[in-house]
Amino acid sequence: ESADRVELEGIRRARQEIETADHILWIFDDESDPEHSRLDPSVLPEGVPLTLVRNKIDRTGTAPGMRFIDGRTEIAIAAKYGTGIDTLKQHLIATLGFQGPQEGEFIARRRHINALEQAREYLLTADRSLQKASAGELLAEDLRQAQYALGQITGEFTSEDLLGEIFSSFCIGK
Repeated sequence: ESADRVELEGIRRARQEIETADHILWIFDDESDPEHSRLDPSVLPEGVPLTLVRNKIDRTGTAPGMRFIDGRTEIAIAAKYGTGIDTLKQHLIATLGFQGPQEGEFIARRRHINALEQAREYLLTADRSLQKASAGELLAEDLRQAQYALGQITGEFTSEDLLGEIFSSFCIGK
């Protein structure tokens, strides 16, 4: 809660990002908030894993490590000294399901999956446009939209880049 307009905008943006999170790290100061009283579960999206991170344990004497409190994972760290950071890293790796490099497997963030689904829909629409209506202009727009969706995963790839790729394989002669 705040009366400051800038602070309110920051809060709004943070809540917007929380809605798209794959995992939430709720970091709090062990010294000033030992019971993580500022944790308001109503602002958290349902079904997104939550890890409580108790920081600054060097000031309070709390032992580093991982514990389970009220059904939630809590990891005690002292970020300034790196205490407990390896435990946090290992927990995040395990939570994300990473098991090391394995052929044929990959980990995708929720937004990546959404972007792939969007791209698939645009490609299916493009195929229907081409097959049923022979509508090249509609095909081009659907392909552009699919390209944009994939660009959200891979980084920006402009239509000029796409045309360059397509025409680089053509041999234009007399």
